Amino acid sequence: MRLHHSSLCQLLCGGAVLIAAGPASAAFVDDSKAVLDARNFYFNRDFRQSGATQAKAEEWAQGFMLRFESGYTEGPVGFGIDAIGLLGLKLDSSPDRVGTGILKSDREAPKRAQDEYGEAGLTAKLRASNSTLKLGTLQPVLPALMRNDSRLLPQTFRGAWLSSNEIEGLSLDLGRLDRVNQRDSSDNEEMTVFNGGKRNIVLGSAK
Repeated sequence: MRLHHSSLCQLLCGGAVLIAAGPASAAFVDDSKAVLDARNFYFNRDFRQSGATQAKAEEWAQGFMLRFESGYTEGPVGFGIDAIGLLGLKLDSSPDRVGTGILKSDREAPKRAQDEYGEAGLTAKLRASNSTLKLGTLQPVLPALMRNDSRLLPQTFRGAWLSSNEIEGLSLDLGRLDRVNQRDSSDNEEMTVFNGGKRNIVLGSAK
């Protein structure tokens, strides 16, 4: 299943309508939580001994990560919505020190970092028995695929992810991802492999 932007929006909006139209669910509200994290990141890498044309990469930035997770509506199939908002602010950078991976490059001047960049994402989720299906913005931490969170803001993906624990002692994850937003970007780009060709990633793991 390949999720295009228009169909994804329709799915998310449709899920929100179903939740709003259904009976009030105490679990949906009571189990909801929101967390705001602040991350101050300074990065310095010295290239002078390697003889590179750029002496060093050195930048400083402030990041904010707002995460919201709802509970689930009552019934055999529970519905919920998650949301994430990411914002990175430049504190110090210059054209001769870019390339740390903590700030987004300016499109019109690639050797200069943007003053700010960010991303907002929504995830529709459905739970039945001991299985959960998520559609939208994803941040998997799995043996087959793990988000990169080693800079100011974390990497995110877009697609579908099914996590099942129906069999005792067995955890099964299946999914298909078609878009990625890198840790120093605000663009959901098509997934690629090392040879440059456009691909979707199909993930599957069991443990």
